[in-house]
Amino acid sequence: MPRSSARHALTLMIGTLASRISGLVRASLLLQLFPQAATDAFNVAWKVPNLFRELLAEGALTNSFIPIYKALPREEGRRLAGALFAALALLNALLLGLAIWTAPWLVGLLLQPDSVVDFELAVQLTRIIFPVLAAISLSALAMGILNAEERFFAPAWAPVALNLVVIAVMLLYPGQAPMLALGVVLGGVAQLLVQLPALLRGRLLPVLSGLWHPSLGLVLLLMAPFALTTGARQVLNLLATNLLSGLPGGSITAFENANLLFSLALGLFSISPALAYYSRLSGEANAPERFLATLTSGVRLITFLTVPAGLLMFFLAVPAVNAIWNLSPAAGQEQTILFTIWAVAPLGLAVFPWGVNNLLLRPFYIRQQVRTPIVISLSFVALNGLLFVLLAPRYGLTGMAWASVAVGWLQLLVLLYRLRHAEGFSPLAFAAHAGRVWAAALPAAGAAWALVAWLPWPVGWLGWAMQVGVGGIVAGLIFAGLALALKIPEMAVSARLWRR
Repeated sequence: MPRSSARHALTLMIGTLASRISGLVRASLLLQLFPQAATDAFNVAWKVPNLFRELLAEGALTNSFIPIYKALPREEGRRLAGALFAALALLNALLLGLAIWTAPWLVGLLLQPDSVVDFELAVQLTRIIFPVLAAISLSALAMGILNAEERFFAPAWAPVALNLVVIAVMLLYPGQAPMLALGVVLGGVAQLLVQLPALLRGRLLPVLSGLWHPSLGLVLLLMAPFALTTGARQVLNLLATNLLSGLPGGSITAFENANLLFSLALGLFSISPALAYYSRLSGEANAPERFLATLTSGVRLITFLTVPAGLLMFFLAVPAVNAIWNLSPAAGQEQTILFTIWAVAPLGLAVFPWGVNNLLLRPFYIRQQVRTPIVISLSFVALNGLLFVLLAPRYGLTGMAWASVAVGWLQLLVLLYRLRHAEGFSPLAFAAHAGRVWAAALPAAGAAWALVAWLPWPVGWLGWAMQVGVGGIVAGLIFAGLALALKIPEMAVSARLWRR
């Protein structure tokens, strides 16, 4: 594993860990300080800007911008960033006006007619929270510039600013849903502002010279496939929210909580390493042997990290969820906590396939072979939606979680097959490595579950926290020992670094 990639991956992982932990604190306080009716309405409202978030912020923008930006001289890259900044600002202004005007219609798409969610409150919160999209879009542009320059510290820590601002607002205005929505907007602005010093130090601020740049068309062209797949995913999110709104109260918030833990595992153990490797892969696109070696190294690292994390999420779902959310829940949130457990456990088995898929899709975009990932992504989004519709009425949000597990594993198999032909990637070598990781992780996670189930623990929050802490430590020690015994290379490297 290249040292620079490992160092960048570690920087991103630490920043992502801080972001996710602060996000968990934010989510926990939400259930302690706001009643179930408010949290369900808030999560519906938050879905509306999120319908555009992956397109105008984060996913599509970052993945299409970085390869083009890296190929340009420094000053041309700044001018490209300036044109993109202006375009994003204009587009967000138009979307804001439309969202405020059409908020009742947008919320109506997300809710079933007989939903228990407060429709009027959801509309009010949608109008307040939607401007966060502009802040997050411009923040994503800053992240793209800094990541392309391999300056990972500020982008990794910027989301922490958003969470801290929201936490402060919740503590100052408990139970006041409109202030909560406003706090999210202020947090988005903070996320943008904390990256400005890094841009200034590196002389990387976008140069504003108009709405167009010759390379902007190529960025938009590369965004087109992301727009298709992202749009499909947002239709899936709309469908999921609509189905959840027809389930008992608390289901929407519970599914959000479960996805937060799922995103914690993916963000820390997959997305952060993948982003570090993506920047490196983009620079090695014309060196096939180095490209394959870097891709293989990244996939092996993500496998090594996601398998034990996902299994712990599966086996320790009950104490983990209770330790995070069951402190002093507000009215009606006990049911939300129970529903969260039902969704978290299955999603633990989706961490490994979805984590590896996150990196396996990227070589196609780097090679500008966009048809393959588009077809694969759209096909599996459609399958996921079909499974949601089939399973939600009978099995609720637990069935929806299992649908995501099945889709993740099937997509992994397809991507391995495609990359064997496209890049010479060896599925057999991958399976052998993954098998050894699973052989080390499964007994470790099983031992943690047995420890939690059989030993007496204090009642209440302290007991749940002890179960997670002790179970996690025991599992980690057993996994490390078995990984060394099985000669898993990533464990040997970690052991050498620890001894130093």
